Amino acid sequence: MAETVLVTVTYNGADVWDAFMASLIAQQGADWHLVVIDNQSRDGTIDKLRAIDDPRVTVIFNDSNLGVAAANNQGIRHGLEHGARRIMLINNDTEFAPDMLMRLGAELTRSQADAISPLIPYYDRPDRIWYGGGSFTRWKRGIFLTHEHENEPLAAVGSTTFKTDYAPTCAVLFERHVFERIGLMDERYFVYWDDTDFIWRMKEAGMTLVVDPSVILLHKVSSSTGGNQSDFSIRYLARNQVYYARKFHGLHWALYSAAVGLGVGAARMALKGDNLHQLKVRARAIREGFSMGRP
Repeated sequence: MAETVLVTVTYNGADVWDAFMASLIAQQGADWHLVVIDNQSRDGTIDKLRAIDDPRVTVIFNDSNLGVAAANNQGIRHGLEHGARRIMLINNDTEFAPDMLMRLGAELTRSQADAISPLIPYYDRPDRIWYGGGSFTRWKRGIFLTHEHENEPLAAVGSTTFKTDYAPTCAVLFERHVFERIGLMDERYFVYWDDTDFIWRMKEAGMTLVVDPSVILLHKVSSSTGGNQSDFSIRYLARNQVYYARKFHGLHWALYSAAVGLGVGAARMALKGDNLHQLKVRARAIREGFSMGRP
């Protein structure tokens, strides 16, 4: 098995797959193997995956949509079982330069961190940051997380590697000992907040996460979920925020986060044109977050 195993989850991503695969095939100076887990795509993705003829790619086809967390765990286990030194979780709605893996790997070694993320601008606005460091917050939006420098120009983060508290697993390269020490993703999340949970556990364990802003990865944000205001996204974002708050911060913070979430939903109706249906989806999701069982 290669030194670095990349894990990517596909679900109806045929329109982004070719560009992602072209970026990966073009990688130079890196020993990689890709593990693809398909969650029962129905849009032609499976045909593209079956057509791959490259020994550096392993494809796992699931009979149903197991969710991102469970599918990532399948890929992570595959990498660990086959002796990978490093494992990278990466979205396939991304594009990147031919030296991305080489440079991230070199900087991870140099910095002696436990995990590293590139700087992630928007694909359709490559001069603006989507992710450039992150932090966990409480009061502003309940138990939440923040993408720092979002929508700012790339120069806002400078060019020197820096420590951060949070990174989305859109693209994070981990040393294998991270998984050996803190375990895998919590599959109850299905999608959204599973990476927040995992990175928080890293933080609690005293592990170091860094961002190398000299390495760029472009992200086609929310390409597979219909955007953050689709019923799907509203449900899982709101539900999982409550579950996460209960799990790590206690019932009082979960209740506060729920109240803030409902307030945000009402404010969006007044200011953003959301409808009553979306508010009801949010309210049902929050109730679901409290009924998910003991974290």
